[in-house]
Amino acid sequence: MARTLDYDVVIVGLGPAGASLAWFLRKSGLRVAGVDLVDWDGLWGKPCGDAIGAHHFDETGLPHPRGEEVRQAVEGIDIYSPSEKVRLRVRGKGYVIDRNKLGRRLVREALDAGVDIHLNSRVTAPIIEDGRLAGVRAVGPGGDAIEYRARVVVDASGSSGVVRRRLPEDWPAREELKKVDANIAYREVVELDYEIEEPEYIRIYVNQEIAPGGYWWFFPEGRTAANIGLGVQGGRGYPNPSLIYREKLLKRPEVRPVKVLRAGGSIVPTRRPANTLVWDNFVGIGDNSFTVNPVHGGGMGYAIFAAHKASKAILEAFEKGDFTARGLWGLNLAYMRTIGAKQAGLDIFRIFLQELSNDDIEYGLRHGIMRAEDAYETSVTGELKANLGVLDKVARLIKALGRPSLLPRLVKVAEYMSRARRLYLEYPEDPEDLPRWVARVEELYAEFKRAIGVKW
Repeated sequence: MARTLDYDVVIVGLGPAGASLAWFLRKSGLRVAGVDLVDWDGLWGKPCGDAIGAHHFDETGLPHPRGEEVRQAVEGIDIYSPSEKVRLRVRGKGYVIDRNKLGRRLVREALDAGVDIHLNSRVTAPIIEDGRLAGVRAVGPGGDAIEYRARVVVDASGSSGVVRRRLPEDWPAREELKKVDANIAYREVVELDYEIEEPEYIRIYVNQEIAPGGYWWFFPEGRTAANIGLGVQGGRGYPNPSLIYREKLLKRPEVRPVKVLRAGGSIVPTRRPANTLVWDNFVGIGDNSFTVNPVHGGGMGYAIFAAHKASKAILEAFEKGDFTARGLWGLNLAYMRTIGAKQAGLDIFRIFLQELSNDDIEYGLRHGIMRAEDAYETSVTGELKANLGVLDKVARLIKALGRPSLLPRLVKVAEYMSRARRLYLEYPEDPEDLPRWVARVEELYAEFKRAIGVKW
């Protein structure tokens, strides 16, 4: 017979989203539990580039990484064209982190402040009783069955979505991730046989032949180690990224590993956020709710932001005693009308980029259609507006240089990015209006794909 544990809030998954939420709620006075299938050494174990902007910590109040949690302080990003003859340098402070060390500190501080932490415990299914979410079932460290009962269940379990994807099919929070809206990533952290120049600048290489529908990266961890990997768009028959890594990246002159320190792959959602982050007694944050930058696939910063807003929405729900979708709706309004609107615009841009050839990308970067400051502005606001104001001045040049189709496509992309952002800024105030809003969103994206000839 299952052992029953009662809480106010149960957080499933203690990666960046779940650990941050536990930290934000640590002094709330609520009875909070965090559950994860890994041990202390496995926390935050998802393989990724491990880079995060410093501003995410400033904006949420989460403590910055410190000491050995920082593998490399970052001053900016270098973005390379397919030929690598064009480089955009985008300045901005950040970190390449030791995910496990930072994750352990946050979880430990939550534990010390009164949050119950249950590791080596695998959540298997939500508990649905009388049409409501009442908790989750799990298997504990010794194989014993446990039921975690709670007023609010938070799915922060990553792309597996062990709660969200098992909710009743008619619940709006049940939303599947299409393969074409995700990247399949693989990376290795390696020791190198040389010293890296300017390790404070992480590098992104855009090349459809190496990383179709994505990019490959080289993120230094000091002068003699680097996190090197790539992501490719899913659902389109592209080769496995681990195979590409071995066949192409290992032949690169700067990829000369003498020792592999860590290796692994993961699925990364690269689309606008889920239509709703909440429903009755349910909150979803992190990869299962697609709170990830659609263009560069960075998810830790958005997960922390979502966790911060979720903590406020959960506290408001307890103050009102309302744990329905309406009672938790503040998370949707806080997220969708800020980061969500940015994601929506970037999702349009992502779809456009995934259809470009290497020649198109090279041309746009080489002729200044996208400059370093434009790349930064686009990633911050989700709008492609820099340089479009002067594109009419270079239209003749573009035509003369043999790529007249690029201009009208860019103008159309900018228009749809703006429309998508506006639609998210109009996110419904009431859950009853969600279906009509979702229909408008789906039509807008379908219309955009038809406009630029996307078949997937």
